[in-house]
Amino acid sequence: MNRRNRFGRPNRANSDRQSSQATENAREVNSQERQPSPNFITLPLRGHNPFKHHNAYLIPGAKHILVDPGPPGSAGELLEQLSRNRVPLSEIGLIVITHGHPDHFGTAAQFKEWTHAPLAVHELDAEYVSFGTVPTIKPITRLGTIFKSMLSVKATAVEPDIVLQDGDRLGRYAGKGVVIHTPGHTAGSISILLPGGVCIVGDLVMRGIRARTPSTPWFAESLADARDNLQKVVSTGAVTLLAAHGGPFKVEDLARRFKWLHVPERQSFPNEQERVEPEAHKAEGGKAEGEKAEEPGSSGRSRRRRPRRRRPRGQEGSSGRSNSESTGT
Repeated sequence: MNRRNRFGRPNRANSDRQSSQATENAREVNSQERQPSPNFITLPLRGHNPFKHHNAYLIPGAKHILVDPGPPGSAGELLEQLSRNRVPLSEIGLIVITHGHPDHFGTAAQFKEWTHAPLAVHELDAEYVSFGTVPTIKPITRLGTIFKSMLSVKATAVEPDIVLQDGDRLGRYAGKGVVIHTPGHTAGSISILLPGGVCIVGDLVMRGIRARTPSTPWFAESLADARDNLQKVVSTGAVTLLAAHGGPFKVEDLARRFKWLHVPERQSFPNEQERVEPEAHKAEGGKAEGEKAEEPGSSGRSRRRRPRRRRPRGQEGSSGRSNSESTGT
């Protein structure tokens, strides 16, 4: 301790450093408060087995929407995921089931009891949820044949409170999103289109061997309907698809994987400056590209170029000889 600080006088350098640190912390807090809330929160379940991995989703709002709470026996994991994201059960205002397979509504009865939130499902799959039965399982891919036993698990039956249809807006109940009826995997499969081109698709698209490699559904009542409705989702403006197994999947990656998928062209500019540059060049030059701009003061008249005078070759030769003669003498 130096002589100036021996009686506890504050060090000006330390005080300045502490004040600057406090200012930076305040700026960080303000920037976090100003950041917009995300359109969705991914709640991964059963991370130990990659092929039994399931993604539940939360759509934030004044009252949150819980989508596909997961397979039987995963309620504890989902509670842990909700606590990590600081989401109390009392703030969940709606539970949505994308289709009537037990790996999607296996814990719906428990969360409906804990949250007192209504349960919503499409009318064509409401029977399976209310009776706890499994629709017809038709493996389409090799992974579907291997993991067919995943859907043989018995799920607790739960009575739906809301019957969803194509075009329903979830904002009237909680959160946000528009329901799109996308049959194919099951007759009552739905997708939820969120702002910004994000779409929760359930099992309309699933993972392949790798989690980020898209695949057609492992099981499907109608593969043709599943393809048509995947095209329907992409045509409505979806950019990123959130699947229950694997993903997320970008539409561009899906188009490279599925040659039959058509992605509508979207006009976009990487930078706003690139949109202004052609007009700026045109205003400065006054003409199209490839033409020279007029110089100031020319008043639109073309500048006349004076011809360059050249000395005839004969004169150059004669002068050369006279010079040589003079040097010789």
